[in-house]
Amino acid sequence: MRPSSQRTLGHMTRAGPNIAVYPPAVSVIAPVVAVALEWLVPLAVLPAAGRLLLAVPGAALLGAAGWLAMSGTRAFEKAGTNVDPKQPTLKLVRSGPYRFTRNPMYLGMVVLQLGLALTFSLDWAVLGAAVVFMLLHFGVVLPEEIYLTDLFGAEYQTFLTQTRRWL
Repeated sequence: MRPSSQRTLGHMTRAGPNIAVYPPAVSVIAPVVAVALEWLVPLAVLPAAGRLLLAVPGAALLGAAGWLAMSGTRAFEKAGTNVDPKQPTLKLVRSGPYRFTRNPMYLGMVVLQLGLALTFSLDWAVLGAAVVFMLLHFGVVLPEEIYLTDLFGAEYQTFLTQTRRWL
């Protein structure tokens, strides 16, 4: 018999959703790849770094990304559930940024790419934002939604109808 933390819920286990990519790794790897591609194959679409026209909104996006990540993490910690998506979800969090988006930390990872693109004139980071979004959406968000529906049932279904997935 499996321990209760490993019991089967549909095609998932209580240990956590079957995610295809690890979000923190995506968030770190994407900017590194953008910088490397910018150096190897510069696109030169965005104006040179340092222009206030792009640096100010870029900095604002970086700030928004940081706020989404920190407030999402705090909401999980305050609720007493795991932040790591590989770990079991212990409670459904609906406070903090989860009042307006079901995925604030993942949204922050996408916004981070756009902020880096504008702040540092990284054309590849704009494309990276699209790749990060797709990886997170299909590799993490959709499997998590199945897992959370299996885990929380009607309570999560209500959350789905009341809160947007991204924005």
